[in-house]
Amino acid sequence: MTGRDEDGEQRGTTLHREIRRARRNFRIAAFNCGVTYYTSRVTLILASAVVAAGETLHGRMGWLIKWAPGLSLLVAVLTALDAWLKPQLKWQGLMESRDDLTDLLIRVEGGLTPEDARTRFVEIRAKHRDSNIF
Repeated sequence: MTGRDEDGEQRGTTLHREIRRARRNFRIAAFNCGVTYYTSRVTLILASAVVAAGETLHGRMGWLIKWAPGLSLLVAVLTALDAWLKPQLKWQGLMESRDDLTDLLIRVEGGLTPEDARTRFVEIRAKHRDSNIF
């Protein structure tokens, strides 16, 4: 089989395509978890600061006082979701799994046998499921 796939990489066996597909999925998921994590953190910091400041806000920032109850609820909900979903841990795990798959692809291109590559691929996916799906 010749030509290039959607990532511009040389097409190969089904195993190679599956490894590249999994790496792409981990890369996209890692990006999404990273954006979610940092967005929720910044929102938590800003919203909790407004709630903590409460009635001390005057002048140009006085309009924020009416938002305090809603922001307080937002802080509570985001804190609960963060504790439950653990986006930072998922993000780190996805990056680690993505890096493991990149290393596997490099090793395959360097001559790793298909059976060894398949064994390692199965190990990486199992480790990912055990560590990052909670």
